[in-house]
Amino acid sequence: MNVFKKCLKEQFGKSKYMSYVQMCEEEVLRNTYSRTKLEDKKIFKDMYEQLEEKNSEYIKERKELLAETLYLALQIGRKFFSVFIFYLVANIIILALGLDYTVTCVSVALMGACFIYKLVEFLSNKYCFIDAYLIMVYKTVLEKLSGKTANSQG
Repeated sequence: MNVFKKCLKEQFGKSKYMSYVQMCEEEVLRNTYSRTKLEDKKIFKDMYEQLEEKNSEYIKERKELLAETLYLALQIGRKFFSVFIFYLVANIIILALGLDYTVTCVSVALMGACFIYKLVEFLSNKYCFIDAYLIMVYKTVLEKLSGKTANSQG
């Protein structure tokens, strides 16, 4: 459900992603994440090593994919309010129609299940500090590598 997690797992694999999460959690527990420069962190160095062998076209594709992921995360947040309003209005209409008890219950239950899915999607993308932090590091790595390849070509 979390688009950041999906993007990172796609790029680095599940086991590497889990090791990054563990590194990040250790930094947070030790309260060292704000004291050191981003480029000096283990996560940054590891991501950089993973990607520095890739060509400039690959880095460009990854930057575009990351931009799409960030846009998708933004859209999930922006669309949730309209999903919530739709859910409320639809429930009021279903209840006001005075349909058969079974039809009303099934309709409300199905809409509730859909709403819960959208709620979980919204919350998992809104409150994902670790994944947002990892995406920030990943974005910085990609920008540094794209700058490096641009400098070596020019």
